[in-house]
Amino acid sequence: MPCNAAAEDGGMKNLIQKVFAALERAAQRLREREIESYLSEATDAADLENRLQRLERASLSRQFLQVAE
Repeated sequence: MPCNAAAEDGGMKNLIQKVFAALERAAQRLREREIESYLSEATDAADLENRLQRLERASLSRQFLQVAE
């Protein structure tokens, strides 16, 4: 049976894409758990609101830095 290098390259590329997608999903789930844990430590509604605002500002800062690069 002849070896088809192009098909093997496509299969390897597909496998690598799937691995990276799985790693991205795992990282996203971890980040979500960290955020939930951080927010669950709020002592009252005002503290929760402050924590939400801090997360939002941090997110906007990261987005701004990515656009500037």
